[in-house]
Amino acid sequence: MLAPSPNIAFTSPAAAWVVAGEDAPAWLATGFAVAGTLVAVMSASLWQQAPAAPPAMAAVQVRPALVVEPPPKPPDTPVPLPAQILAPPMPMPATVQVEPPAPPAAPIARPEPPAAVKAASECFAPLAIAFERGSTRPNPADMKRSVTILQKALTRHADATLVIEGHADASGSEDLNVLLSYSRAKAVAELLKKGGIASRQIAVRAAGAGAAHGNADAVAGDRRAIMRIAGIDDCDQLTATKQP
Repeated sequence: MLAPSPNIAFTSPAAAWVVAGEDAPAWLATGFAVAGTLVAVMSASLWQQAPAAPPAMAAVQVRPALVVEPPPKPPDTPVPLPAQILAPPMPMPATVQVEPPAPPAAPIARPEPPAAVKAASECFAPLAIAFERGSTRPNPADMKRSVTILQKALTRHADATLVIEGHADASGSEDLNVLLSYSRAKAVAELLKKGGIASRQIAVRAAGAGAAHGNADAVAGDRRAIMRIAGIDDCDQLTATKQP
Protein backbone atom coordinates (compact mmCIF):
# COMPACT_ATOMS: atom_id res chain seq x y z
CA MET A 1 0.00 0.00 0.00
CA LEU A 2 1.35 3.30 -1.06
CA ALA A 3 1.77 5.94 1.50
CA PRO A 4 0.11 9.22 0.76
CA SER A 5 2.25 11.90 -0.71
CA PRO A 6 3.16 14.54 1.71
CA ASN A 7 2.40 17.22 -0.99
CA ILE A 8 -1.32 16.38 -1.29
CA ALA A 9 -3.60 18.09 1.15
CA PHE A 10 -6.78 16.41 2.10
CA THR A 11 -9.89 18.36 2.84
CA SER A 12 -13.09 17.36 4.41
CA PRO A 13 -15.90 15.95 2.22
CA ALA A 14 -18.19 18.88 3.06
CA ALA A 15 -15.66 21.41 1.83
CA ALA A 16 -15.15 19.54 -1.49
CA TRP A 17 -18.81 19.96 -2.62
CA VAL A 18 -19.33 23.67 -1.97
CA VAL A 19 -20.62 25.58 -5.16
CA ALA A 20 -19.15 29.00 -5.88
CA GLY A 21 -21.56 31.72 -4.74
CA GLU A 22 -23.34 29.67 -2.10
CA ASP A 23 -21.60 31.62 0.50
CA ALA A 24 -23.14 34.91 -0.97
CA PRO A 25 -25.74 36.69 1.17
CA ALA A 26 -29.46 35.98 0.63
CA TRP A 27 -30.36 39.53 -0.45
CA LEU A 28 -28.13 39.29 -3.51
CA ALA A 29 -30.04 36.26 -4.77
CA THR A 30 -33.33 38.07 -4.22
CA GLY A 31 -32.08 41.07 -6.24
CA PHE A 32 -31.14 38.91 -9.20
CA ALA A 33 -34.56 37.26 -9.14
CA VAL A 34 -36.38 40.61 -9.22
CA ALA A 35 -34.16 41.89 -12.05
CA GLY A 36 -34.89 38.82 -14.12
CA THR A 37 -38.61 39.22 -13.62
CA LEU A 38 -38.47 42.91 -14.81
CA VAL A 39 -36.48 41.93 -17.89
CA ALA A 40 -39.07 39.27 -18.78
CA VAL A 41 -41.98 41.72 -18.38
CA MET A 42 -40.30 44.39 -20.54
CA SER A 43 -39.50 41.87 -23.25
CA ALA A 44 -43.16 40.75 -23.40
CA SER A 45 -44.34 44.39 -23.58
CA LEU A 46 -41.94 45.23 -26.44
CA TRP A 47 -43.02 42.12 -28.32
CA GLN A 48 -46.69 43.15 -28.12
CA GLN A 49 -45.92 46.73 -29.30
CA ALA A 50 -43.79 45.65 -32.26
CA PRO A 51 -45.44 46.75 -35.64
CA ALA A 52 -46.98 44.11 -37.75
CA ALA A 53 -44.95 42.85 -40.60
CA PRO A 54 -45.47 44.93 -43.76
CA PRO A 55 -47.81 43.28 -46.21
CA ALA A 56 -46.29 41.50 -49.04
CA MET A 57 -45.57 43.77 -51.92
CA ALA A 58 -47.99 43.44 -54.76
CA ALA A 59 -46.71 41.84 -57.75
CA VAL A 60 -45.36 44.47 -60.09
CA GLN A 61 -46.41 44.01 -63.63
CA VAL A 62 -43.43 44.56 -65.80
CA ARG A 63 -44.32 45.83 -69.22
CA PRO A 64 -42.08 44.99 -72.07
CA ALA A 65 -39.86 47.81 -73.18
CA LEU A 66 -41.17 49.87 -76.10
CA VAL A 67 -38.99 49.39 -79.08
CA VAL A 68 -38.69 52.58 -81.12
CA GLU A 69 -37.75 51.98 -84.69
CA PRO A 70 -35.34 54.49 -86.19
CA PRO A 71 -36.80 56.79 -88.88
CA PRO A 72 -36.18 55.73 -92.43
CA LYS A 73 -33.01 57.03 -93.93
CA PRO A 74 -33.70 59.77 -96.50
CA PRO A 75 -32.63 59.03 -100.05
CA ASP A 76 -29.25 60.22 -101.13
CA THR A 77 -30.62 62.27 -104.01
CA PRO A 78 -33.01 65.07 -102.90
CA VAL A 79 -36.25 65.31 -104.77
CA PRO A 80 -36.66 68.76 -106.41
CA LEU A 81 -39.68 70.71 -105.20
CA PRO A 82 -41.79 73.10 -107.24
CA ALA A 83 -40.99 76.82 -106.94
CA GLN A 84 -44.39 77.66 -105.54
CA ILE A 85 -43.85 75.19 -102.73
CA LEU A 86 -40.41 76.57 -101.89
CA ALA A 87 -41.72 80.17 -101.71
CA PRO A 88 -43.03 81.14 -98.25
CA PRO A 89 -46.78 81.60 -98.06
CA MET A 90 -47.97 85.18 -98.34
CA PRO A 91 -49.53 86.39 -95.07
CA MET A 92 -53.18 87.19 -95.30
CA PRO A 93 -53.93 90.86 -94.62
CA ALA A 94 -55.56 91.38 -91.29
CA THR A 95 -59.11 92.56 -91.37
CA VAL A 96 -59.31 96.06 -89.97
CA GLN A 97 -62.64 97.03 -88.49
CA VAL A 98 -63.29 100.71 -88.90
CA GLU A 99 -65.72 102.03 -86.35
CA PRO A 100 -68.22 104.55 -87.65
CA PRO A 101 -67.61 108.09 -86.37
CA ALA A 102 -69.58 108.99 -83.30
CA PRO A 103 -72.39 111.45 -83.89
CA PRO A 104 -71.54 114.99 -82.78
CA ALA A 105 -72.63 115.72 -79.25
CA ALA A 106 -75.51 118.07 -78.90
CA PRO A 107 -74.42 121.48 -77.57
CA ILE A 108 -75.20 121.93 -73.94
CA ALA A 109 -77.08 125.08 -73.21
CA ARG A 110 -75.37 126.81 -70.36
CA PRO A 111 -77.39 129.35 -68.43
CA GLU A 112 -75.95 132.78 -68.06
CA PRO A 113 -74.39 133.66 -64.74
CA PRO A 114 -76.93 135.08 -62.30
CA ALA A 115 -74.88 138.23 -61.82
CA ALA A 116 -74.92 139.04 -65.56
CA VAL A 117 -78.67 138.48 -65.84
CA LYS A 118 -79.27 140.57 -62.76
CA ALA A 119 -77.12 143.46 -64.00
CA ALA A 120 -78.80 143.46 -67.41
CA SER A 121 -82.38 143.41 -66.14
CA GLU A 122 -82.19 145.49 -62.94
CA CYS A 123 -82.62 149.26 -62.87
CA PHE A 124 -83.38 151.90 -60.26
CA ALA A 125 -85.96 154.66 -60.61
CA PRO A 126 -84.70 157.98 -59.21
CA LEU A 127 -86.36 159.24 -56.04
CA ALA A 128 -87.40 162.88 -55.60
CA ILE A 129 -87.72 164.80 -52.31
CA ALA A 130 -89.83 168.01 -52.52
CA PHE A 131 -89.00 171.30 -50.73
CA GLU A 132 -90.94 174.50 -50.11
CA ARG A 133 -89.71 177.75 -51.64
CA GLY A 134 -86.54 178.92 -49.96
CA SER A 135 -86.66 175.98 -47.47
CA THR A 136 -84.12 173.26 -46.70
CA ARG A 137 -86.58 171.03 -44.84
CA PRO A 138 -87.39 167.88 -46.86
CA ASN A 139 -90.99 166.70 -47.30
CA PRO A 140 -91.60 164.10 -44.50
CA ALA A 141 -93.80 161.81 -46.64
CA ASP A 142 -91.22 161.73 -49.44
CA MET A 143 -88.43 161.00 -46.97
CA LYS A 144 -90.30 158.11 -45.34
CA ARG A 145 -91.04 156.48 -48.67
CA SER A 146 -87.49 156.99 -49.94
CA VAL A 147 -85.79 155.50 -46.85
CA THR A 148 -87.75 152.25 -47.18
CA ILE A 149 -86.88 151.90 -50.87
CA LEU A 150 -83.21 152.81 -50.44
CA GLN A 151 -82.63 150.38 -47.57
CA LYS A 152 -83.69 147.44 -49.77
CA ALA A 153 -81.82 148.67 -52.85
CA LEU A 154 -78.54 149.35 -51.05
CA THR A 155 -78.71 146.00 -49.30
CA ARG A 156 -78.51 144.30 -52.72
CA HIS A 157 -75.70 146.66 -53.75
CA ALA A 158 -73.49 146.96 -50.70
CA ASP A 159 -70.67 148.62 -52.66
CA ALA A 160 -72.86 151.09 -54.58
CA THR A 161 -72.94 154.83 -53.91
CA LEU A 162 -76.13 156.87 -53.49
CA VAL A 163 -75.81 160.25 -55.23
CA ILE A 164 -78.01 163.04 -53.79
CA GLU A 165 -78.35 166.01 -56.11
CA GLY A 166 -79.94 169.25 -54.79
CA HIS A 167 -81.92 171.59 -57.08
CA ALA A 168 -83.44 175.09 -56.82
CA ASP A 169 -85.75 177.24 -58.94
CA ALA A 170 -84.59 180.02 -61.21
CA SER A 171 -85.47 182.87 -58.85
CA GLY A 172 -82.66 184.58 -57.00
CA SER A 173 -78.98 184.84 -57.76
CA GLU A 174 -76.94 181.91 -59.02
CA ASP A 175 -74.71 181.83 -55.93
CA LEU A 176 -77.75 181.67 -53.68
CA ASN A 177 -79.33 178.90 -55.74
CA VAL A 178 -76.14 176.79 -55.63
CA LEU A 179 -75.89 177.23 -51.86
CA LEU A 180 -79.58 176.39 -51.46
CA SER A 181 -79.23 173.29 -53.66
CA TYR A 182 -76.30 171.99 -51.62
CA SER A 183 -78.11 172.63 -48.31
CA ARG A 184 -81.13 170.65 -49.51
CA ALA A 185 -79.00 167.68 -50.57
CA LYS A 186 -77.10 167.78 -47.26
CA ALA A 187 -80.36 167.83 -45.27
CA VAL A 188 -81.59 164.70 -47.11
CA ALA A 189 -78.25 162.92 -46.48
CA GLU A 190 -78.47 163.58 -42.72
CA LEU A 191 -81.97 162.09 -42.55
CA LEU A 192 -80.86 159.00 -44.54
CA LYS A 193 -77.97 158.41 -42.12
CA LYS A 194 -80.43 158.46 -39.23
CA GLY A 195 -82.54 155.95 -41.16
CA GLY A 196 -79.67 153.42 -41.17
CA ILE A 197 -77.85 154.11 -44.44
CA ALA A 198 -74.07 154.25 -44.10
CA SER A 199 -72.39 157.59 -44.72
CA ARG A 200 -69.73 155.92 -46.91
CA GLN A 201 -72.47 155.12 -49.45
CA ILE A 202 -73.73 158.73 -49.71
CA ALA A 203 -72.39 161.44 -52.01
CA VAL A 204 -73.80 165.03 -52.06
CA ARG A 205 -73.62 167.60 -54.83
CA ALA A 206 -75.46 170.84 -55.89
CA ALA A 207 -77.04 171.26 -59.33
CA GLY A 208 -78.07 174.91 -58.94
CA ALA A 209 -81.10 176.58 -60.47
CA GLY A 210 -83.41 174.90 -62.95
CA ALA A 211 -84.47 176.16 -66.37
CA ALA A 212 -88.23 176.44 -65.75
CA HIS A 213 -89.81 179.90 -66.03
CA GLY A 214 -93.43 181.07 -65.78
CA ASN A 215 -95.12 177.69 -65.19
CA ALA A 216 -95.76 177.36 -61.44
CA ASP A 217 -95.75 173.56 -61.52
CA ALA A 218 -92.47 173.41 -63.42
CA VAL A 219 -90.88 175.96 -61.12
CA ALA A 220 -92.03 173.98 -58.07
CA GLY A 221 -90.48 170.87 -59.64
CA ASP A 222 -87.11 172.53 -59.56
CA ARG A 223 -87.22 172.83 -55.76
CA ARG A 224 -86.24 169.25 -54.93
CA ALA A 225 -83.45 166.73 -54.27
CA ILE A 226 -83.05 163.75 -56.64
CA MET A 227 -81.42 160.45 -55.52
CA ARG A 228 -79.80 157.95 -57.91
CA ILE A 229 -77.62 154.86 -57.37
CA ALA A 230 -74.32 155.12 -59.23
CA GLY A 231 -73.68 152.19 -61.59
CA ILE A 232 -77.33 151.16 -61.83
CA ASP A 233 -79.35 152.02 -64.93
CA ASP A 234 -82.02 154.68 -64.68
CA CYS A 235 -85.40 153.00 -65.16
CA ASP A 236 -86.94 156.23 -66.42
CA GLN A 237 -84.33 156.59 -69.14
CA LEU A 238 -84.72 152.94 -70.19
CA THR A 239 -88.47 153.38 -70.48
CA ALA A 240 -88.08 156.54 -72.54
CA THR A 241 -85.63 154.79 -74.85
CA LYS A 242 -88.01 151.88 -75.52
CA GLN A 243 -90.90 154.18 -76.43
CA PRO A 244 -91.43 154.75 -80.19
